[in-house]
Amino acid sequence: MTRLRLTAAALAATMLAVAAMAGFALASAQFKQVAKVTLTAKKQGASTGFGASLSSSDPGAPLEKPQALSKLVIAFPAKTSFNFKTKALVVCKANDTEIKATGGSVCPSKSKLGEGGSTANGAPVFPKVDENVTAFAGSNQIILLLAPKVVGGPGATLVLHGKISKNTMTTEVPPITVGGLTIVITGLQLKVKAVGSGKTAWAKAGKCVKKKFTVLSSFTYSTGEKLTIKSTSGCK
Repeated sequence: MTRLRLTAAALAATMLAVAAMAGFALASAQFKQVAKVTLTAKKQGASTGFGASLSSSDPGAPLEKPQALSKLVIAFPAKTSFNFKTKALVVCKANDTEIKATGGSVCPSKSKLGEGGSTANGAPVFPKVDENVTAFAGSNQIILLLAPKVVGGPGATLVLHGKISKNTMTTEVPPITVGGLTIVITGLQLKVKAVGSGKTAWAKAGKCVKKKFTVLSSFTYSTGEKLTIKSTSGCK
């Protein structure tokens, strides 16, 4: 029995080592995910933008690198609506390659929805990487351009697509590697503005329940683990 337990332990240790070498971080008991998504509107049916503050950490993981996010689904309040055909907005039709090559300048100025910043863990070479984030309106989606704050600096230029369906935005996050180095996005701060008003509003706030807008942020990680976090903001 003792020999069997030792063999199982050795096998588990080997699997962990292989996972770490492959850049496949498993969550430790110290893993923490924070998510706060709030609407800028204060009234149901009003033109709205939103703010998002997301961060993950794992002091107990190898190199303190948390498990990588593979998909994020944000469910805004029921009946929240988006209108990408409004005259108050211009849709960016450029492809990912063009957006990366021009730093987003290929997109019309009226397609810009907001901006912010992101952080990533590229340990052991770059434990912390800071990047700028710019949001553009695409075809039924929010296009996010992540680019190093310093041109030619550490990090990776990445385009993500937050696809909108009714009141939900789904963003797939591909594995990120640079020169064989695995990079994990650990934080995102984003402010998206309200565009237009009344019939020209790009986004309208959904149901206000008990004086609160409720947003659910559902995370799926590369490890297969899932987590949902609720955010609220005041309304009337």
